[in-house]
Amino acid sequence: MSHESATAIESLNPFAGNRLGIDGLSAATSAAVADNTVTVTFADGVTHRFHAQWLRHSCYCEVCGNPADGIRFTTVVSFDSGITPTRVDAVDGDLVIAWPDGHSSTYGNDWLLHNAYDGVAAERRRAWRPTVWKSNLNEDFPTISWSEASDGGAGQLRLYQLLRDYGIVQVADLGDDPERTEELAGLLGPIHETTVYGRIYDVRAEPIAKLGAKTGMPQAPHIDDAFYYSQPGIDVFHCLVNTSEGGMSTYVDGFAIAESIAAEDPTAYELLTTIPIAHIRRHPGEIDLRNRGPLISLDEFGRLAGIRYFDRALAPMDCAPELIDAMYDAVRAYNSRMLSDEFLTQIRVAPGNGMLIDNHRVMHGRTAFDPTLGRHIRLCHVPRDEFHGRLRELSRTLDPRGHDVFLPQGSSNF
Repeated sequence: MSHESATAIESLNPFAGNRLGIDGLSAATSAAVADNTVTVTFADGVTHRFHAQWLRHSCYCEVCGNPADGIRFTTVVSFDSGITPTRVDAVDGDLVIAWPDGHSSTYGNDWLLHNAYDGVAAERRRAWRPTVWKSNLNEDFPTISWSEASDGGAGQLRLYQLLRDYGIVQVADLGDDPERTEELAGLLGPIHETTVYGRIYDVRAEPIAKLGAKTGMPQAPHIDDAFYYSQPGIDVFHCLVNTSEGGMSTYVDGFAIAESIAAEDPTAYELLTTIPIAHIRRHPGEIDLRNRGPLISLDEFGRLAGIRYFDRALAPMDCAPELIDAMYDAVRAYNSRMLSDEFLTQIRVAPGNGMLIDNHRVMHGRTAFDPTLGRHIRLCHVPRDEFHGRLRELSRTLDPRGHDVFLPQGSSNF
């Protein structure tokens, strides 16, 4: 990498070192090293232990570089596993370390407290939990106005938090200008184009329809494009025209169903989280899409991470013969709840309103409607990575203590 190119990058990614810029956190007051481990005590009496090689690898000074901007010179092969500091000190609230090769590293108290991997610090990062819901969500549907959601500050953060916590949020008073569809999506990230839907998909009844969505037929709740290896992240819906009868939007929290199955039918839950099911979608002469993965995905802590289920796209069951009947029973346990009055909520989305849906958690559908009445919904998708990334970046300014919590990374595939 040339000096000029590195300078160009650094002009857009200002050097921060091992600091987050978060004020008000407890300062480091003392430090000691023993057995390749550095123990740091903070002003509030809390103590954290850090492995010496973890600290050496995590030095983000201008000499070592920073993985955040891709200019990184110190890697795990730059030092031995048994590296030990020659000196550790608490200086002006920071941890300062001298290394055997003469290098010096400084770690800000905020950086240490947010990245500590023992005890309370690790639990804080794992503390976020989704707000699960059932059919009564329609009594107090998470909603925010377009003017608030697009303010670039606290209102936009509120939009992100509602979508993060509930997996769904309605944006009121967006307007019926078709260009607003892209503006709404733009709050979360760039639009993801697919062969099936293109970039922006107009959902309205057509005399000769390629997909069931373009009819007046009812659509059971489903995860969009479950047949993709990486199913779409956030569904962006924009209602331009709706009907006064029929055409109700239906929603189901897949996490609430998963929790119910875990409590009431542990055998089914074990199967749905470990045995893959397949989804398929084929357009002859154009594309043949197939995915295999668990209906319910869990993260490393056994917590819910994602849902992948589209009843109309479910392929023939392909698992060990002795599991066939049990797998059908397990999928039926999920599907029956999905259609039940306990879990399914419905609302009539008014023209000019938008809906953002986490497509790795919340299932959406609709009731039947008269296809001659002109119901018109615009649909596009934004990757969850982009949404979560923008949420973290805005939180870093407006909610810094929670910017680094672990968020579910969605459905997996095998």
